[in-house]
Amino acid sequence: MVAVIYARYSDSKQKEESIEAQLKICHAYAVQKGYTVMSEYIDRAFSARTDDRPQFQRMIKDSRKKGFQRVIVYRLDRFSRNQLDLALYKDVLLKNDVKLESATENIPDNSTGILLEAVIGGVNAWYSAELAEKVKRNMKLNAEKCLSNGGYTPLGYKIVNRKYVVDENTAPIVQEIFTKYANGMTIKEICDSLNERHLKTTRGAEFNKNSLHTMLGNKKYLGIYIYGDIEIPGGVPQLIDEDLFNKVAQRMKLNKAAPGRFRAKAEYLLTTKLFCGYCKNMMIGHSSNQMSKKGVIFNYYKCKNSGKNKPCKKKMVHKDLIEDIVVRECVRLLTPKNIRRIAKEVVKIAESYDDKSELVRLKKKIQELQKAKENQMFSLRECTDNLIRQMIFEDLGKIGVEIQGLEKQLEIEEARRQAINENQIIKYLTNLAKGDIKDIAYRKSLIQLFVNKIFLYDDKFTITFNTDNDEVTITDVLLTDIEESLNGKNHCLLKNSGHQI
Repeated sequence: MVAVIYARYSDSKQKEESIEAQLKICHAYAVQKGYTVMSEYIDRAFSARTDDRPQFQRMIKDSRKKGFQRVIVYRLDRFSRNQLDLALYKDVLLKNDVKLESATENIPDNSTGILLEAVIGGVNAWYSAELAEKVKRNMKLNAEKCLSNGGYTPLGYKIVNRKYVVDENTAPIVQEIFTKYANGMTIKEICDSLNERHLKTTRGAEFNKNSLHTMLGNKKYLGIYIYGDIEIPGGVPQLIDEDLFNKVAQRMKLNKAAPGRFRAKAEYLLTTKLFCGYCKNMMIGHSSNQMSKKGVIFNYYKCKNSGKNKPCKKKMVHKDLIEDIVVRECVRLLTPKNIRRIAKEVVKIAESYDDKSELVRLKKKIQELQKAKENQMFSLRECTDNLIRQMIFEDLGKIGVEIQGLEKQLEIEEARRQAINENQIIKYLTNLAKGDIKDIAYRKSLIQLFVNKIFLYDDKFTITFNTDNDEVTITDVLLTDIEESLNGKNHCLLKNSGHQI
């Protein structure tokens, strides 16, 4: 089996050394599984909250060539912290006959693994948020002193003794960009000019529309230190005078207001989980303003196999309607009784798939060698023959080296295992039950955690949850609601059959 390794670290939280640790554990995992590692894809100083990572995208693209069958990551959050991106790109890999595997999270590749993966991901994210709060307090203290908190340093500056100072090599590039834009050059023309001269952004990449927009709106160039909601005038050296900065800001505002330039994109939370009940094809997001005289955009889910010259006649369903009903069904699962049961089941699943045979073997071998070392030490104390003592010394050296090697293997094997207990899960799910049902992040968490598949018909739909194999059928006035929502009218809440796990 041929595999590749994907590793990543974030500039704000980790260092280059973390890549070496990830690779070490991933290679050990590949050896244990009998995989041949073909190559490594490494993104340095890129967040996993976005899929805009060059090596990540190159790996996804290379998967189409069918040259490897496995992608190994240290943990799933190295692959993506965005649960929707995780689901989408796992699906892309599967279509290319490639499976994603975590070297430290023993998640089974079956239906029971879906819940385990979702809960582990949720618990990790929740505890990471708690840790982030503690880190944030320390960073706030640094910010009050105008010190760098790490991470991205704007072009034109460099960090010396944790303070922002002018980078004499790149500051003129910043001033050139502001001046050219203020004088009428387009973003594309400026990018082309900079890239033709082989100039690079602070990340070492080519200039593009996004990097220039970010730069042109950065108030640090006015000499203002910024961290979160903290702004301290004079906290960093000023590179751009106020008149030039304001002129650029005014031009950007006018360009942004130009009609038809941009269209807001809706986030379709049920993507990869919602299927047509008739033809079983996936349902996808679709937007349209055809039904609105004022040009308002309406968002729907539609069957991939429906539309012009396509056989399926499944009607579209209003995005907010179907998502609201599904989210409410998920909230109903978060009762104290269910939370306790889910916690027990997840821990049981995790333990049942945690093969500790290698861990036991290594510990037993180390104990045997420690015993042999003690015996040799006893023999050394009793022996008076110099030749035999020399031989014992050589044996002790070999035993010491072997113990050291096994202890390193044991360290790697233990690092592969991530402990998760009932109390952690109960605490996470209890807090989840108190969330705001209108909050987009909360809605996404519920759907990713609980929903396995939804099959949608014109008069009903069925939901299969990760917590159970039984289907919940939602019926009654669905068809009427769909028709009313398509006509822009108010819809009423649907009744349901009820569900207990």
